[in-house]
Amino acid sequence: MDFESLLMGVLNNRLTNLVANSSDTGEKESRGVPDSTRRAFESRMKADARVARMAAQNMEDGKSMVNVAQTNVTAIKSQLQSIQELLTNAAYSDSFSNINLADIKTAIGEHSAEIERLARNASFNGMNLFDGSLPNPDGSSGTNNNTVILQAGESQREQHFMILLDGFGIVDSGGSMDLSKATLDSDLAQFTTQADAKAALERIDKYIDRIRGLEAQYSYDYRSLDNLSLLFEEQADIYDDTWERSASTKGTSTSTNNASILSELLSSSSSSILNGVS
Repeated sequence: MDFESLLMGVLNNRLTNLVANSSDTGEKESRGVPDSTRRAFESRMKADARVARMAAQNMEDGKSMVNVAQTNVTAIKSQLQSIQELLTNAAYSDSFSNINLADIKTAIGEHSAEIERLARNASFNGMNLFDGSLPNPDGSSGTNNNTVILQAGESQREQHFMILLDGFGIVDSGGSMDLSKATLDSDLAQFTTQADAKAALERIDKYIDRIRGLEAQYSYDYRSLDNLSLLFEEQADIYDDTWERSASTKGTSTSTNNASILSELLSSSSSSILNGVS
């Protein structure tokens, strides 16, 4: 479900718009809205405002999770680029025989260890984001696709995090990529010839391209969650404004048009954005 499209559509919902912004330029007949109808309407609007604000807070929590993921992915990219530099020097050296391969392999191992540390420590409220240990969307334990469910009223948003460790890895055209130290050392540090160094460099180039893609993905996710948070807050403000307007007109007459809108809102599930109906 495209939540931003849903919420933008609901912000312009005919019924809510008419209640929040109604004028008396139309039908001139006046009659009072029954107090029971008004109270029920105000209760609905207050409840929807509370749920919308909770949804906004959930989106803020999602932003924090994504920020952790993006920060650690960027740090992992930096370590991969250091490995890339080591391999480039070896692969294109004019005097490969004079290169100290042991030192290069040791340095690659150090960067691999840091990559694994970053991936294993990228967590939010105790949940690791990259090792595949996130609970399943239904709350059960076990291997999943690292998906977090963010509650948005009666709807949900799924936030995905890439599994980088323990044999899952990123799948690319060259096969799966596991960023654990053992796998990286095996893929990148076990070479004895310049051709081996070039092959390892080609692999690391693919890893870096894929990590850049993850950076862009989390950057987009962060902006999307930020927009959703603002939209939910905006909708909550509309609900609050609507019930406050209703309360402020208590004891006065209102148009037949407004009275019918109140009745329609109370009888129709489409009065709330939070049930996924626009």
